[in-house]
Amino acid sequence: MNKIFTIGLVGNAPQEKHEILNRMLDEEGLTDLCDVILYGADGQPELEALQDAIDDYADNVLQGVVCLPMATSPVKAVRHCLEQSDADIVPVFDNRILRMSSVLGNIDAAAAAQTLTQEAVQQRGEMLWKMLKRDMGILNPRIAILSIGEKTDNSETSIDTTVIKPAVEELVKKGIQIFGPADSATIFSNEACKAYDAVLQIYRSQTLEAYAALCEEPIITILTGIDTPIVSTEAEGVLSALWAVKDIARNRKTYDLPFKHPLEKLYHERKEDGDKARFAVKKKGFNPAEHRRENVTFVTKNTRDPKASSENKEQKEQTAPPKENISE
Repeated sequence: MNKIFTIGLVGNAPQEKHEILNRMLDEEGLTDLCDVILYGADGQPELEALQDAIDDYADNVLQGVVCLPMATSPVKAVRHCLEQSDADIVPVFDNRILRMSSVLGNIDAAAAAQTLTQEAVQQRGEMLWKMLKRDMGILNPRIAILSIGEKTDNSETSIDTTVIKPAVEELVKKGIQIFGPADSATIFSNEACKAYDAVLQIYRSQTLEAYAALCEEPIITILTGIDTPIVSTEAEGVLSALWAVKDIARNRKTYDLPFKHPLEKLYHERKEDGDKARFAVKKKGFNPAEHRRENVTFVTKNTRDPKASSENKEQKEQTAPPKENISE
């Protein structure tokens, strides 16, 4: 069977562990679906290994990259390799039950309350919605956004009312199904989170403990905002990460295919063609002569017979009942 996917595994793992990994892939049936190339073996620096993997993806050698635990955070490492220090790369956590992302970075609640803006909430919500559609293959994602505190504050001066709620209303106007702000305790209790495809928290450490308690499988981190499908994971989540990269590459191909060669317009607007007809194809059986304005007779006040109208007026006055005298 031909190999249809080639995935790069970046990590400072020796060659012996590469053979162990191949046996694991064989047991899971992945060897029939993809090849795995190990980057960073034999002491190669991790940033150089990641750079080689990203370059190979640009050259269509790889279909995705999986990063094992690195000394540098995956976001900083990818920014360094892409030479874009200000690139908007957003990590999305996935445990095969629920995806979770954050509006702000790794800051505390006090700093989040000072820096949170409506534009940031809208940008992150729209980015997460597009990621769920393009990478996860979800046609109509449902997103829950959390309040900045443990419970939703509905007072007029609270951040939930002045910042988060207006952002949610703007996202809903764009056709995005986002609900909130909601209490974090309500979302992560009684399996209420399973009604949503993703949860958008305000800052990264807001609900990580509750999210980790929900996990049945190792958490993998999907990096969004870049062209290369990159997933970061711990050692025990390698198989889940490989499956995730394979699904992301397939879903992106399926999502982007209809937009590559769009159909031409069947008609032109009047502002484009001037006095030309709007529709290029005429309807079957349509006869313009039957719908011309001069072939239709219109009745106006000037064409009525004044003598007939006066007779009708006298007849109405004779048949009308006499008016009662109100003064009597």
